[in-house]
Amino acid sequence: MKLNDCPLTIVQPDIMVICDKNKLDGKRCNGALDFIIEIVSPGNPADDYIRKLYYYKNAGVREYWIVDPRRQIVTVNYFEDNLLNIQYSFDAVIKVNIYDDLLINFSEIAEMLN
Repeated sequence: MKLNDCPLTIVQPDIMVICDKNKLDGKRCNGALDFIIEIVSPGNPADDYIRKLYYYKNAGVREYWIVDPRRQIVTVNYFEDNLLNIQYSFDAVIKVNIYDDLLINFSEIAEMLN
């Protein structure tokens, strides 16, 4: 996904939702996505918590979740209006803020990991 041309900023989210198909050029998505989920890399957690958070917020991503399987925490960053930053445990059912009726049940996901 290319976020910016200058400076050139290209990232590869783990999970992404693209609502505007005009952002797709056959090779990649150009511009901010609506919803991104990153799974924390054990060797470099700062990449997801700091660098990508900065890139996504400044590029206009609407909502960014950081899923940390080791700590079993989901950090929800909702960038519209005011910055919302809330942490949930893996036993929570979490609402995706940019949609009226989308909930993700992390307790079901946690069961699959065990």
